[in-house]
Amino acid sequence: MRVHSDTTARATVFATLASVWLAEIRPDDLPTLAALPPLVEALGEPTSDRLTDLAVEYQRLFGFDVPPYESVFLDPSGLLMAPATARVEATYARLGWQPPRARVGAADHVGLELALVADLLGAGRVEAAVQVVHEHLAFWAPLLVLTIRRLAPDRFYATLAEETLGALFELLDAYTPPQTVALPLLPPPPRYEANGLPEPDVDEVAGPGLRELVRRLLTPRRAGLFIMRDDIRRLARQLELPVGMGTRQMMLATLFRLAGQYDEVEALLAGLRALLDESAQSYVELSSRTPVWRLYADCWLQRVEETVRLLRSA
Repeated sequence: MRVHSDTTARATVFATLASVWLAEIRPDDLPTLAALPPLVEALGEPTSDRLTDLAVEYQRLFGFDVPPYESVFLDPSGLLMAPATARVEATYARLGWQPPRARVGAADHVGLELALVADLLGAGRVEAAVQVVHEHLAFWAPLLVLTIRRLAPDRFYATLAEETLGALFELLDAYTPPQTVALPLLPPPPRYEANGLPEPDVDEVAGPGLRELVRRLLTPRRAGLFIMRDDIRRLARQLELPVGMGTRQMMLATLFRLAGQYDEVEALLAGLRALLDESAQSYVELSSRTPVWRLYADCWLQRVEETVRLLRSA
């Protein structure tokens, strides 16, 4: 990632990144990519077939496997439109910023947060832009990028992810980092059963112990990583077990039940620990290359370690 010495150039980079995160690439978008030559190179010849393939890939990545929303990664519920979303909306209001119209599910989409940084930089409000990165994007955007890496995405979206990470870290590295970092305080997740309500996206057959384990593993703030449908399918293939379709909760609960029926629970737990170890190693490697992210990495490493201990005792 090249170093941009002035805020105008940085603003253009962030605006370009935001636009590509927010929607599939269309022919009208091609001129804006000039601000990021690596994206132009990764795109290749922008034929109709190439753009169609990228639209399909966009939906696979962000519509199906990895929702690019802050609340999914940071909220104790792991749900969209949660208190973490309200926290982002409060930041927008405090800064007097109105998000552009976009086809997204919530205000805390990574593209909107990047657009905010772009607008703040463009207006010369550098300290405010850096604060947004420190208080929001630095916590979860690196995990989003590392999760996307596991999907082996098309070169274009792999480049988008890495350029986003580079732009964020470059901005952080140019200014004094905070002395301490902790995940934001947010309300606990709703307790559906305690209030006599049906819990969404659960396997009806799963007992309370299994439901709680699955809930923890699939909540990034608690587990320390985002486990995708693709991860669950890969674990099932390793065990030569079917997993079916459905939500992540249903898929993982089904996999645990089948593993119990075929005496493969220990193998499944070992596979989950390996996935956690892989994530921990990626956090360590990323923070060693980018020391400014080390305090943030420590927040996630602590949660990974707690989850590994839980699985060892299961």
